[in-house]
Amino acid sequence: MVAEKFGFQKPTKVIMDYKISKNEFQMTVIGTIDNSNRPTLFETIINPSESNIHIPIDFYQQWERELNRLNYGWIVWNDTSVPVHFQFKDTDKVMFGNDVCYTFGLERPTKVRLEYTVTNNQFSLTFIESFDDQSHASTEVFEEGLTDDESDEGTIILDNVEEVEDADEPQNDVINPNNQQAVDADEEPIEWNKIVTTSMAKLSKNQVLHFPNALSRGVLSQATFVDLISEDIDFHYRCPIHTSTRSQNMGAFIGDDWFAYMLTQRPRPGDTLIFELFPDTFQLFVTIQRRN
Repeated sequence: MVAEKFGFQKPTKVIMDYKISKNEFQMTVIGTIDNSNRPTLFETIINPSESNIHIPIDFYQQWERELNRLNYGWIVWNDTSVPVHFQFKDTDKVMFGNDVCYTFGLERPTKVRLEYTVTNNQFSLTFIESFDDQSHASTEVFEEGLTDDESDEGTIILDNVEEVEDADEPQNDVINPNNQQAVDADEEPIEWNKIVTTSMAKLSKNQVLHFPNALSRGVLSQATFVDLISEDIDFHYRCPIHTSTRSQNMGAFIGDDWFAYMLTQRPRPGDTLIFELFPDTFQLFVTIQRRN
């Protein structure tokens, strides 16, 4: 790392002078940046029914530059760490991705304290208390004492997301005909394919993955989650199942965790997504067959 190579112990402001002949940057150190007056702690809610974990706006504004260095971070508790992705909109700052509740065994909305470390965008986790509902949910920044409450409203899943299905492109969910009885009889496994479209390959906006209607009305009709697994990249997310309110034909879908998978794999148009669902465990295996 650059900081280790040059012995930087604190965030340091520098000037870079580019030398085109050698494709080099001549560095001049201006001075270090003192973080001692900025809060490193905040409280928030981790909720099993939501993928998003809200970051107080005041906290984000204090650490905006550092948080935006990477598009991901880590939540750490004891020897366990969970990767999370960031999404910073105008009025909603959140981290999302790997289901923290599943990893840390949380079954109810739980108030936690997160302590930020600039290195690797790491957040050390301390549990405070759990609730029967989310009526007590809030986010709070800690300095000398508590600042004003920075509560955020709950996330509406379908707002500001780009749905995987594109009305201008043909639908391509193909369930293996040999598995149609399994769809109806709740047997295993159930397989289907999806061709990656141009709109799916554009990852500038959040996406959701809709399940084929036969599954939404059948084996997934009472399901609350699926375990999304890709053995190729050691990927395992527990994804809450949601129901679309925009169209009765859409049925069940998964959101943020599917988008995290797409960001990791970055499929190209014409690639084939191969799905295999095990109804008894609700494990959903996905692999990508790349187009030549």
